Amino acid sequence: MDFSLIIAGLGIGVAMAAPLGPVNLIVIRTALCHDLKVAFLAGLGAVLADVLIAGIAAYGIQSIFHLVLDYAKFLQVAGGLLLIVLGIRTARTHFAASDLAATPHAARFGLTFSLSVTNPGLVLGYLAIFSSLSSVLALNATPYRPAIVVFGIALGGALWWLILSFLIGRLKTRLSASSLDRINRWAGILVAAFGFVLLWKIFD
Repeated sequence: MDFSLIIAGLGIGVAMAAPLGPVNLIVIRTALCHDLKVAFLAGLGAVLADVLIAGIAAYGIQSIFHLVLDYAKFLQVAGGLLLIVLGIRTARTHFAASDLAATPHAARFGLTFSLSVTNPGLVLGYLAIFSSLSSVLALNATPYRPAIVVFGIALGGALWWLILSFLIGRLKTRLSASSLDRINRWAGILVAAFGFVLLWKIFD
């Protein structure tokens, strides 16, 4: 196995997961409300979406790629509306409220997966990365190279969500209830803002 491909994939996975976005905010809020295991599970939903989308891009599955682009506007509208509803609901609840606590763990996994997989920009992002690194990754050289890169991407994404969940879990013990409540409120506002920006870009 070519470990350089795994390392490259790991770097790509971290780079795609790390920028602040709605999924990061959801994992942060989950880590504040629950323990590392639950927050990490939420992050794994995004990892699964990354694996599917990176696999499509790495193997150049044109039929699925064109299908995603054909329904890009619909997917963006659905994602934007979901973010707005989720953000408003989050901002209007106190940190101690049980809206997230009452949600089954699998629902958090499904939420981060759905938010990621309805983002056509993720497909274009992976295509851009693979194109810019084509001389290094050489994905067309052998059938197994894309699979190794995608495996590395999964490791990188999982590593990011594990580190983030751990750090937020440690941080919450040093914060007061009012501070946690403010973080929760602003997290909701930011999630809704991402949704409004997404819809604005579609209809601009």
